[in-house]
Amino acid sequence: MTCAHYRMRIGNLRKLLYCLAALAILAGCANRGIGPQGGPKDSIPPVPLRSVPEIGALNFKDKRIEVTFDEYIQLNNIAGNLLMSPPQQNAPDVRARGKRLIINFQDSLRDSTTYTIDFGDAVCDFRERVPLHGFSFYFSTGDEIDTLEYTGMVYDAATLNPMQGILVGIHRDLSDSALTKQPFLRIAKTDSTGYFRIGNIHPGKYRLYAVDDFSRDNRLTPGEAMGFADEEVTIAPRDTADSAAIVEGRLFLFKEAQEKLYLQRTLRDEQHRIRLLFSSSPDSVLSWRAMRPSEVDSTKNDSAWVDPTPYIHMVYTARRDTVTLWLTDSVAIRQDSIFLEARYRRTDSVFDLEWYTDTLRAVWRAPRMTAKAKEQLDRKNRNRRLELKSNARKGFELYDTLSLSCTTPIHDIAIDSIHLFLRRDTVYTPVPFEIMPYDTLPMKLLFRADLNAGEDYELRLDSGALTDVYGVSHIAGTYALTVKTPADYSTLRVKLKPFVPQARIQILDSKDQVVRELPATEEGAFFEHLKPDSYYMRLYLDENGDGKWTTGSWENHRQPEAIYYFPGKIQTKSNWDFEEEWDYQAVEQMQAKPKELIKVVTKK
Repeated sequence: MTCAHYRMRIGNLRKLLYCLAALAILAGCANRGIGPQGGPKDSIPPVPLRSVPEIGALNFKDKRIEVTFDEYIQLNNIAGNLLMSPPQQNAPDVRARGKRLIINFQDSLRDSTTYTIDFGDAVCDFRERVPLHGFSFYFSTGDEIDTLEYTGMVYDAATLNPMQGILVGIHRDLSDSALTKQPFLRIAKTDSTGYFRIGNIHPGKYRLYAVDDFSRDNRLTPGEAMGFADEEVTIAPRDTADSAAIVEGRLFLFKEAQEKLYLQRTLRDEQHRIRLLFSSSPDSVLSWRAMRPSEVDSTKNDSAWVDPTPYIHMVYTARRDTVTLWLTDSVAIRQDSIFLEARYRRTDSVFDLEWYTDTLRAVWRAPRMTAKAKEQLDRKNRNRRLELKSNARKGFELYDTLSLSCTTPIHDIAIDSIHLFLRRDTVYTPVPFEIMPYDTLPMKLLFRADLNAGEDYELRLDSGALTDVYGVSHIAGTYALTVKTPADYSTLRVKLKPFVPQARIQILDSKDQVVRELPATEEGAFFEHLKPDSYYMRLYLDENGDGKWTTGSWENHRQPEAIYYFPGKIQTKSNWDFEEEWDYQAVEQMQAKPKELIKVVTKK
């Protein structure tokens, strides 16, 4: 083929490409509005144009409402956003059809009642999902519309953080029983700032509550966090041209000092270990017995069964919320399923503790592996040595306690094979120590000894000093540590002006977590050995004198103990002594918390 022929073919190909590009542009123009388009993104929410009936309609008797918007709409999380006051047992059916929002009521409406339907951020435009914030619709089944409202804030009682998504409601029934037995008369939800607004209220006296309402029944259910106003709330028109009365309220959300206790899970993640995980700390000791297979299934044969009970060591965690059963007999370990009859205490639906007998099945499912991998694992297990870990290190905290821990329970301790030395240059001087009291089968040892500031020490373990329940020991090991000096720390003295004897002062880190706590004294709470860092402070008024922050109680009509934040940050330095005078009432309680510590708590 000649060059001229090539040039002719290339020219034709270019013409074809130009034609295809032109057709694509024309197709894009013809299909404007379909698919992603250029230009600025739509940020304007839908606008309601008209409704049947109109917003604020009187003597409404129908079962359907239609609202027409200026553009196509869609609904986002209608179940989580929709609130209707008064609440109905069956929520209305809400649908988006084109530009219309259609509400069909499932329940009958009360006579002579003002209804409010709050949509939150549920109504969005169809293309960009831009929400119409705070859209609501109200009407009355009687001759008048109730126009009063109540606004306020909800905070977490323990941290003073704003609470989002919390249900706030009022009751005209002023008795305590109304909170648990009746749905709220009118409701609202808090926004991201903790703010709520209950609208269209009839004049009168009410009780005000906040509930996290996990059960979604518009009332308090056992186990839910709650808050309450100490006094009745009187809502009446103001003596102004505006008939709406805005009354500011403040509620502190708390969970009562009761935790639901139950067995969460039976786990056999290792062939030789069974773990029982409880939801909280039990108030009694677990009792159990191994069950024969025939007790669980009458078709099972017990001939190959080995009772693991004599070969089980039971170990509790510090909080006693996890019980570990260590199997030490090889035949028992090889059993794929071990059945236990366990007896323990758990809480019922009203949070009363009851004894409960449960049948537990601990199943071991061996992981799939190649023959080579299994051979390597078996070799590793045969050659296993007891692994020890210590907190000994350079920069050992002056106030810390030297410790050793391992991953299996320790069965035997040879005290003569454990040594602690003070090291100065090449001279090692024995240091007396004692191992602090521990459970029958510890997994952590604490060493009580006088460790001097700035000195170097070595903890030495001869091989075989510790042996676990499987008869496995460790190799000889040395753990070196250098104790810090007072110059590595700072001190802080906090004086309250005026002095409040029931106050307890807490030093906080940048995550709002407690680092230290001391009772207030007239000379000032003296915090020693603070690492150089940024700190914050808060105090609480220990009204019952038990030395810890106490939550509220609805049964006793007791609010949580009041908390106050220091309105600033404290920067400490090594070898510095600081003193701070604090009038905790100088700044309003809810304005004092440093902004960098404030975190909106969202109900999940």
